[in-house]
Amino acid sequence: MCAQFILKTNANQLSLKYGIKISDDYELNLRVLPYTPSVVVVKAGELSAFQKMSFSLVPSWSKDPKVKFATHNARIETILEKPTWKIPFVSKRCLVPISEFVESIYENKYAGNMIRISEAGDSLLTAAGLWDAWIDPKTKTVLNSFTIITTEPPPFILEAGHDRCPVFLKEKNLDYWIDPKNKDPKSLMEFLKSENAAHDFKIEIDRPLKAGWEKRK
Repeated sequence: MCAQFILKTNANQLSLKYGIKISDDYELNLRVLPYTPSVVVVKAGELSAFQKMSFSLVPSWSKDPKVKFATHNARIETILEKPTWKIPFVSKRCLVPISEFVESIYENKYAGNMIRISEAGDSLLTAAGLWDAWIDPKTKTVLNSFTIITTEPPPFILEAGHDRCPVFLKEKNLDYWIDPKNKDPKSLMEFLKSENAAHDFKIEIDRPLKAGWEKRK
């Protein structure tokens, strides 16, 4: 599971990466955990745009702004089955910029640590995501939130001791994923399964796990 990630970049790098003009000049250094905000890319009409959203998708049909089950990740194997993901998969897809994703490790050589996984060349990674809009029934305030799609990991990450990995997209096909004209679930699923980009990953230790981590093995 990808329960937290780091986004360390600036407006110019985001603009160049996603071809979106940005008038502001800003730096981002975010450690993103469930129900905290980050930046995603969505389609706004014919153009792509950045939006700030909360990490952990709250379905439009939810009664509360926090659901009782984890929604920060959507497993690719069950996207077409789960009510939480089925509609966003067809109509609300996004790109999630990631500098590093952080995982807790309970076995193999990194056991007892949280690790940071990034692209060896320090390039910004782009994960496939879904988003939804939840409206507070009392205040009518809109909460936009997102999830990261995960799949089986490449051997490098599996050997490090973790069994999931975000689906990372190739730069040349980013627009396909968020194009609202693409609505066929079967075609979108075939795209995702064939698209997962190969990366030269590197691993760094982030911090030790809390005492008693062995009990979670």
